[in-house]
Amino acid sequence: MGTFGEYIKSALASIGSNKGRSFLTMLGIIIGISSVLTVLIIGDGMKATINSEIDSIGATSVSVSLDVTKTDKTFTYENLLAIQGALSDIYGVSPNISAFGTAVAGRNSFSVMLTGGMEASKESSGIKMLHGRYYNQGDVDDAKNVVVISQTAANNLFGYEDVIGQTVSITAFDLTADFAVIGIREDTSMDIAYSSWGEDAMVAMDAPYTAVANSFDMNIDNSVTTFNIYLDGDYKNKVLSQARPVVENVMELRGENAVKLSSGSGFDQTTNSILNIVTSVVAIIAAISLLVGGIGVMNIMTVSVTERTREIGIRKSLGATTSSILVQFLAEAAILTFTGGIIGIAFGLSIAALICKIVGFSFMVNPLLVAIVVMISTAIGLFFGIYPAKRAADLDPIEALRTE
Repeated sequence: MGTFGEYIKSALASIGSNKGRSFLTMLGIIIGISSVLTVLIIGDGMKATINSEIDSIGATSVSVSLDVTKTDKTFTYENLLAIQGALSDIYGVSPNISAFGTAVAGRNSFSVMLTGGMEASKESSGIKMLHGRYYNQGDVDDAKNVVVISQTAANNLFGYEDVIGQTVSITAFDLTADFAVIGIREDTSMDIAYSSWGEDAMVAMDAPYTAVANSFDMNIDNSVTTFNIYLDGDYKNKVLSQARPVVENVMELRGENAVKLSSGSGFDQTTNSILNIVTSVVAIIAAISLLVGGIGVMNIMTVSVTERTREIGIRKSLGATTSSILVQFLAEAAILTFTGGIIGIAFGLSIAALICKIVGFSFMVNPLLVAIVVMISTAIGLFFGIYPAKRAADLDPIEALRTE
């Protein structure tokens, strides 16, 4: 065994001869490492879970609008179809118009929010169909009075869920029109919220925006100034670069700077930024325990130097160099904190896995993060072991031998 191996062997022998004290020395490191690792893993899991929820809400959207201070043009149905046909890698485009009023089926009547759009609207909120179908391009082209309603709307208005083929009478803007139910979709969180407003409970329905406009005398050719482009997030940058020139060409607004774009996907970036800040702050607070653990290592090692003063004197009188004494004590500190770090990682992973399972977060372990934590724990041992190690190395052998 080489010289370095002798240092390690000597350090392990010293640690083994004081097991209780060695464990207490490691305890602060174990708590600190496990706390930091737990916080970081839970933070990553929380971000992954929230981003997954955001993704499940629907496709990424890009909002396109006309600056009314620079142009008086509006998006006609023909304009929207031309823009949709000119863009690639998108699900489609859709304006969103709303009509608020009353929905009547049989003897039941509820306030209703009727949302009009094009076929791509189904991508806006991750709609899941339970019965029937969503309205399609043909329904929009023909301005058919068809409607897709939520589970809650079906049960509230008809008393049961599968009401395909039934008719709902909707009154808005003092006009009344009948709509045939062609689809029942799964309730969203908003549907549940609307239905819980007591006496003001509201049901939600979706219909072709051309039918909504025709039924309630809404002049869409002169009022639509905003629409959404629905796309897969992987193509966001590509579509963003294409959208402005395409819209400007279709609307004949080149050079007028009248087309504005905003990406709906910025929401998840903002969410990630907030979660990163929260996780970092909590991790810093947890890291304070690492500092406390490091100070504990220094204190215990200092006590060890005091107890082994005579031993150090004997070794130096037999020819041990200052550097060899320094390395031995540093090795002892590093072994303590490295071992404490490994145990802390095991505890941290276990605690994080348990908490993630309880709260429903994704359990994600970054190997690089674990490696960094191990290196940090060892570095703490070396840093806080310097003072007692140097103190031991600087002892005068004659004075040390006089110590009892």
